[in-house]
Amino acid sequence: MKKSSTNEFNITSGTDLAFALVVLISYFATFSKPPQQTSLFLITILICLGVAYITLGIYGFAFVNQITSLIPKVLYFVLQLVIGGLIVYFGKGAGFSGLILLPLVAHTAMTLNQDWVLAANASILITYVVSVLSYANSWVVVWAGFPIFFAGQIFILIFTQMAYTEQQARLKMEKLANDLSEANHHLSEYAGQVKDLTISQERNRLAREIHDGLGHYLTTINMQIKAALAIIQKEPNKAYQLLENAEQLTTEALLDVRNSVSALREDSIGNLSLAERISKLIETTTSPDRKINFEIRGTPRTLPPQIDVSLFRVVQEAINNANKHSLSTEVNINLNFELQDYVSVQVEDNGQGAETIGGGFGLIGMKERIRLINGTLEIKTAKDQGFSIKVSAPG
Repeated sequence: MKKSSTNEFNITSGTDLAFALVVLISYFATFSKPPQQTSLFLITILICLGVAYITLGIYGFAFVNQITSLIPKVLYFVLQLVIGGLIVYFGKGAGFSGLILLPLVAHTAMTLNQDWVLAANASILITYVVSVLSYANSWVVVWAGFPIFFAGQIFILIFTQMAYTEQQARLKMEKLANDLSEANHHLSEYAGQVKDLTISQERNRLAREIHDGLGHYLTTINMQIKAALAIIQKEPNKAYQLLENAEQLTTEALLDVRNSVSALREDSIGNLSLAERISKLIETTTSPDRKINFEIRGTPRTLPPQIDVSLFRVVQEAINNANKHSLSTEVNINLNFELQDYVSVQVEDNGQGAETIGGGFGLIGMKERIRLINGTLEIKTAKDQGFSIKVSAPG
């Protein structure tokens, strides 16, 4: 298990204090019961070694604990083991001089990975044995202090590992909580954006439904009434028939409004197929001076609701445009199911055509519908060459 390269271990300051206290207590015990024939020179050496040991143990450890390179860490422990071993050797077993090596155990757990922790602690144990054996020249003396030293080493190692694991878990939870809080903030922003986008899309959808549905019927009703008024004096029976058609269209317009509202709520397209609804549309929009032909190619099949509604609205808008602008006498509608994965519908008239293609609400709504179903829209027109709209979509 590899330790974090930027270790933010909160007990570092406490470990530094414990490190210094252990060394000072060991020195106090050493000088309170000095070995025989201790010279001033030896005492000076011990003091210098102790100062170096504490300084390196605090500042040197703080440095290597913040870097990822292994070599400075190894050099730190080698140097500390040399200094600590010399302190144990020159102390010659007085007081607790042997325990001066134990703070290094905590340092190994805090800065090395698991494999190097074991190697470093084995080195600490060997340093203790070699140092004691060097001044005592007796394995009896070594084994007398070995159990206490080894037990202390195991205890410190386990305790430090537990503290490290708990601290890392807490730091990870804090980081996770911060990340989660930031993610929630971003989600709140995205939710607001999605809400605005949804509202905009629904407004556009409602505008298309009103234009393509109700707008078509109102246009046709207006034309029927105008035609009736134009011939009411000469052909009252025919005018009466046109007014009846207008009345029927008002009923159908109300029904279309209800269907549109229903579609907005639950995307329902009713029980009629696309071909049936186009045929019914033709019956209500055919006028005496304009013929509408309808052809179906291939075998009709059930289409996804959004594609079904979109193609119907395209036909409805194309017929509406022919009635209002084209001055045509014939409109041809072709619904093609011949391709297995695609369906297309084409509406063309023999009217006056146009030099340029405008961008009215009808055409804008048509393009939006086709874009939403991943379809393609093809428009062909020229002056006195009629107008043709072809839509293809997966389905």
